[in-house]
Amino acid sequence: MPDRASLRSSGFPLYLQVRERLREQIALLAPGDIIPAEPTLCEAFQVSRITIRKAIDDLVAENLLVRKQGRGTFKAAPRLIHELNSITSWTDQLKALGYTPRTAERSIEEISAPKQIAGLLQIDAGETVTVLRRLRLADNEPITQMVNYIPTKLAPGLTKIMEHTESLYQALSEHYGLVAAQATDTVTTRAATDMEHERLRIEAWAPVLSVMRVAFLDDGRPFEVTTALSRGDRFEYRVKLFRAGRPSSAGAF
Repeated sequence: MPDRASLRSSGFPLYLQVRERLREQIALLAPGDIIPAEPTLCEAFQVSRITIRKAIDDLVAENLLVRKQGRGTFKAAPRLIHELNSITSWTDQLKALGYTPRTAERSIEEISAPKQIAGLLQIDAGETVTVLRRLRLADNEPITQMVNYIPTKLAPGLTKIMEHTESLYQALSEHYGLVAAQATDTVTTRAATDMEHERLRIEAWAPVLSVMRVAFLDDGRPFEVTTALSRGDRFEYRVKLFRAGRPSSAGAF
């Protein structure tokens, strides 16, 4: 730990000096390791609690640290970055990032399409859709709560097929020839509900990323609607921008 003189001699604001020393020490920790409490850091750096707190605030904003109420401050796990520029499955995305995709909870059934979903799929309200609900895991960590809607007439028997596969897009492609040519993703943020924070193992009212996708076939017909609710502390969506007139495909589920 640095001493008081070494911090004050550089001419830079104290909290910036503390922040950079903490950054160096955090690099030596494993994700999930706890850092010393604020009073301990105040004593080690010989600075005020306000200085320590401001330094930690910056590192939390950079997603290097995460505060857990009543437990302390921990080194954050690296974020999962989804590129919203190509259409790939959630399963393939997780594998590409070095994780083993798993499903902790799964249900699938055929229901009458809710009005909003029917409108997005351009089918009659009440027409039958197959609904797949899953809690998705990266390795053993719950990451995303996902619900998929597919017109049953386009994928009859999907309920049986999904008993034996992890990837919905793989099943739709291999068994029904349904391949997304383009997609529209709408991303919003909000606080997690009580049920969501329990299922995703996050703090109460923690931020979550909500994505609604409509996927289209080559002929422009919508064939799938997905709603995905992901942990805000673990997910990051990245978009590549192109000059006007240069097309780019969208999204990844």
